[in-house]
Amino acid sequence: MDRDYISAPQIVTVEFNLEPVMIQLESLTLLNQQEELSGLGEWVTRTYAAMTPAERRENLIVFESADYLFLIDMPPHPEHLTIPDYVEWLMRQDTTGVVDHMLAGWLQKVADFPEHWHSDKPLPTFEQLRHDRESFIAFIENACDCNNDSDQWGEMFDLLQQPARWFERIRKHLLYMWENFLKQEWAETQPMLVESIDAFRGMKFDNLTLFEAIRAVTGRDMSGKLGDVEDKVESIVFIPSPHIGPYVAKLLDGTTLKTVFGARLPRGVDTQSSALSRSELLIRMNALSDDVRLRILEMLTRREEMCAQEIIERLGLSQSTVSRHLSQLAATGFLAERRKEANKCYSLNTDRVVDTVRALTNFLAKQQ
Repeated sequence: MDRDYISAPQIVTVEFNLEPVMIQLESLTLLNQQEELSGLGEWVTRTYAAMTPAERRENLIVFESADYLFLIDMPPHPEHLTIPDYVEWLMRQDTTGVVDHMLAGWLQKVADFPEHWHSDKPLPTFEQLRHDRESFIAFIENACDCNNDSDQWGEMFDLLQQPARWFERIRKHLLYMWENFLKQEWAETQPMLVESIDAFRGMKFDNLTLFEAIRAVTGRDMSGKLGDVEDKVESIVFIPSPHIGPYVAKLLDGTTLKTVFGARLPRGVDTQSSALSRSELLIRMNALSDDVRLRILEMLTRREEMCAQEIIERLGLSQSTVSRHLSQLAATGFLAERRKEANKCYSLNTDRVVDTVRALTNFLAKQQ
């Protein structure tokens, strides 16, 4: 009789690092997602409201054009650097070489995470992406969840044809955002991030698979959401963010998966400061502070599982609106999500509800 042999899931090494530049750039990137993602940190909402339309557009152009560059190209010892240090290092790089490396990285990133490719057409070649305007614009529109604006993406293409001009625009924008919006915020939130890292480093994360490690740290079930990446990952580095809320950002760097998560404490760990406990509670309570999201949870108390289309029809709202609410509830852990053929289906995670009530009770008891 033939036997089927299934290889055991690979064990990964787990690290927790403070990478200020990556965290700060991620926070600025989140400003571009403010209208699409519910539940981001209060700083994101407040800063976006304070920005002029021109500043918002510049932030979009800079971070969409340099997204992969910011995430993968870092100077040595990133744990000791902030945005001004990064800008100084960046301006010493070979601009043309950086553009070529970044565009190749874009193509590889979409290949690694095919769920980000929203087209039946194949990916463009590097030469098409580098030199053909129409191919470049089509790639951007199909590879990111953003508003289609051909003029905007055309401007981005023109910038990449003039790398020195592009670098200068990046420099001016990053330093402006650092001085006017981020510098003081970083000084206030850095101690909370260090506390989160120290608490997690005090825990044991031995003999875990990739998805077990992600679940243990973030509370998220990411199985089935990383494409073919699982087989490539040998180590995972967790980086806490003060602003990402319930969401998780991921970047494959060789065989290392860098994972940005909302700063929190490991479950069951006490702390002298209430900042992290309060931060985690705010993320969860924010998810419960909306009538539509409460209606979704209420529906799922009466049904074992519902697929997204049925929830959309019951609520009588647009697909984009309901999807945004479902994403926040799933990211916060109140809903379990799974794919059923081509559909996303959801069920209520009652353990998360009970745990949230317990966490709120414990937090308030400590304040007395």
